[in-house]
Amino acid sequence: MSCIELLAVPILKAFVSESVSSFVGWLGTGFYLLAYLLVSFNKVKANKPAYHILNILGAVGLIVHAVYMNDGPNLICNLAWLSIAVIAILAIFFRKTKQN
Repeated sequence: MSCIELLAVPILKAFVSESVSSFVGWLGTGFYLLAYLLVSFNKVKANKPAYHILNILGAVGLIVHAVYMNDGPNLICNLAWLSIAVIAILAIFFRKTKQN
């Protein structure tokens, strides 16, 4: 049994139904696709917070669904994606602070 099965899944399932988990997962997918579409057509820049906020929203949605479904590989991938987006936003913030 994994740590996800022992801790996170029972807690999440106590508060979230499968249909809610699926909906949140699809929302996450939508945010990822929107971020990719907007950056691909130069509507947002990868060095601006908006792009990374969309990726954070996408990651959170898919993390909730991955935990609910006990999907370890999906969970790890989206935790990494979330971490990258948070670090990128922090780097943007600190770069702006340093310039001022």
